[in-house]
Amino acid sequence: MFCYHCQEAKKNKVCDTAGICGKKADVSSLQDLLMFSLKGLAFYSSRAEAFDLVSDKTHHFMAKALFSMVTNVNFDPADFVNLIDVAVRRRNSIRKKFLAAYQLKHGAEFDETLPEEASWQYDEASDKDFIAKGETVGVEKDKEGLDEDVHALQECLLYAVKGLGSLAVHALEMGVEETEQYRFMQQALDFTLSKNNTQDEVLNMLLRCGELGLAAMGRLNQANSDKFGEPEPTTVYLDTWDRPGILVSGHDLHDIEDLLAQTAGTGVDVYTHDEAIAAHAYPALKKYFNLVANYGGAWQDQKTQFPKFNGPVLVTTNSIQQPKKTYQEKLFSTGMVGWPDVPHIEDRKPGQRKNFSAIIELAKQCEPPEPLTDGATTTGYGLQALTALSDQIATAIEANKIKRIIVLAGCDGRHKERRYYTELAEALPEDALVITSGDTKYRFQHMDFGMIDDIPRLLDAGQINNFHGIIAFLQTLQQKMGLSELRQLPVSFDIAWYEQTTILMMLALFALDFKHMRVGPTLPPFFTANILDLLDRRYGLKGIDTPENDVAAMMAGE
Repeated sequence: MFCYHCQEAKKNKVCDTAGICGKKADVSSLQDLLMFSLKGLAFYSSRAEAFDLVSDKTHHFMAKALFSMVTNVNFDPADFVNLIDVAVRRRNSIRKKFLAAYQLKHGAEFDETLPEEASWQYDEASDKDFIAKGETVGVEKDKEGLDEDVHALQECLLYAVKGLGSLAVHALEMGVEETEQYRFMQQALDFTLSKNNTQDEVLNMLLRCGELGLAAMGRLNQANSDKFGEPEPTTVYLDTWDRPGILVSGHDLHDIEDLLAQTAGTGVDVYTHDEAIAAHAYPALKKYFNLVANYGGAWQDQKTQFPKFNGPVLVTTNSIQQPKKTYQEKLFSTGMVGWPDVPHIEDRKPGQRKNFSAIIELAKQCEPPEPLTDGATTTGYGLQALTALSDQIATAIEANKIKRIIVLAGCDGRHKERRYYTELAEALPEDALVITSGDTKYRFQHMDFGMIDDIPRLLDAGQINNFHGIIAFLQTLQQKMGLSELRQLPVSFDIAWYEQTTILMMLALFALDFKHMRVGPTLPPFFTANILDLLDRRYGLKGIDTPENDVAAMMAGE
């Protein structure tokens, strides 16, 4: 195997025998073959769009297949065998229709040279054969005939497109979709089949991906607000109640609503975990009295925290780890999440709720959760709540009471170097305002940041996708302060990247021509030295230093 698309790649280089995430070599090969197959599908579907031959079902399938390969989402070989089979079948179907339409329009046969991705066939969909084929494709095979720097950028594009797919699936669950996003995913996959792309061409694709990623986050935010109300600053308790509970991890608010509705009045409480903590800030979810608290922290601590919960755990979107025996029988997945032998809750049927009865019945038989901590934290500073503070923040900046806005956003992880984010927050001066989204906040949300006048010094916007709200708020602040460019604001970004949606954060800031962003705790291993130098020259992209040095530099605007 060869996998280096997440921050925890072994020695920050590559996982070559087994993934640090728990991914085995067989699943890695199947994922490589799925990407190979999706590129073949994209070869035809991107061309067939001109003839209106690509259905919504194909768009939805591609997004879900890309999402399945995001780090820590799916580890079930059977799921990938099925996805590969469907990808090739859809490719063959679109190919047939496209060739006929092309012949009719041009009076000649389509004669482009076909990459193997567009022509590969098989006799039987079997895990053994697909694994063997997957071992012959993937990152190292894609390098052949490519400039290594171009290849590095194209790998970044592929990983970012996986992030786009995840956002598309989340939005689709809320009944929202955007054709341009689907078409770009096809175009990007087809684009990477070329051996003639230049650095500038790939960079342009990456900037477009960043724009679309930020827009996709915004659509998802709006869809959540339309359905559940605008998030509002909310105190979230961290203690436990003396009743059985169900713990929900992930991002899917629709799943949480379904679960809350079905557990209401049953004596079973619902707790959130990881980025699901954002659910507490939405009015339509807050009305359920059985949404009681947040339990535990970010995803990487689940192996020690899930056993103490005692009740069942539902993972809705990603960040599943190999379960320990102490809780495997109580673990459930849904959506694109999968682990072998873990019960999976099927998708909701149109107009109905997902059926969580099996989880609820199991919860009734379980002991209440063991306390992990107590106290409270605050979340819910989405776009509307941040914008409501914009006049006060602008005034505080002009009065030199806020000298710098520090955006600490992104994903948490297991590396010991991630103590940096706690130490950085501790070292920030009292005139620094901190805004966060994602689960990096668990590194410092327990700290008492205090206030700057009537403004809380720590403003948690919510989930990864709420990064769009942070950007939109900063753009509003820019206008209020009469600045011509976003980068003229006294704001610094320190992004904790882990997987593919956080790559979109970085690309979105590139697309906004923002300078001097920090990315950590390590820089992406798929970037070559030349590409890192290029991104430093164009955008001032930096790795992290010591917390003290970075605080001093950011406060100085560097």
